[in-house]
Amino acid sequence: MKRWIIAAASTLGLSIAALVGVVAYTAIGRARGENWSSLNGPEPVWPAVVGYGAMYVIPISALVLVALVVGAIVRAYMPRSADRT
Repeated sequence: MKRWIIAAASTLGLSIAALVGVVAYTAIGRARGENWSSLNGPEPVWPAVVGYGAMYVIPISALVLVALVVGAIVRAYMPRSADRT
């Protein structure tokens, strides 16, 4: 269970970092006066793909993380059977 929690937290952190990176990259580009309206070629498209992908991964990984933590808490406080002393 610990590995699943670590994986979900890592996924959440990486997706937040990716989204922040895309926001910073596009803010710098707009400040320099770059044209973002044209989607010809891979250069203007990748920030949208990474940003929208991160926006989908963030809530999913957050929900999985919450479910895993709740499951770990419930599992820790479940009464043990007499065989497991």
